[in-house]
Amino acid sequence: MHDLETRAQTVVANTLKLTRWTIRPDSTMASFKADSLDAVGVIMALEREFGCSLPDDVFSPFDEQKSQLTFQELVELIERSANAQQAGS
Repeated sequence: MHDLETRAQTVVANTLKLTRWTIRPDSTMASFKADSLDAVGVIMALEREFGCSLPDDVFSPFDEQKSQLTFQELVELIERSANAQQAGS
């Protein structure tokens, strides 16, 4: 696991009050029983940590497809967004 993944894992764990080891690449936000307020909290915390911008609706417990977003997919979104922010600077 590289630094970005570890940092994201820590942010998600702290925000959702989970232990870090429970967050695996294939874990979904839905598997953490995250609701819409949790989702907003996670997105805001990740944006602060990485200085990036993520879509507000990247995870939605009300959308079947978005509720299945995996931690690995979330890390990839952060990576792309952070790279785009750096390229635009």
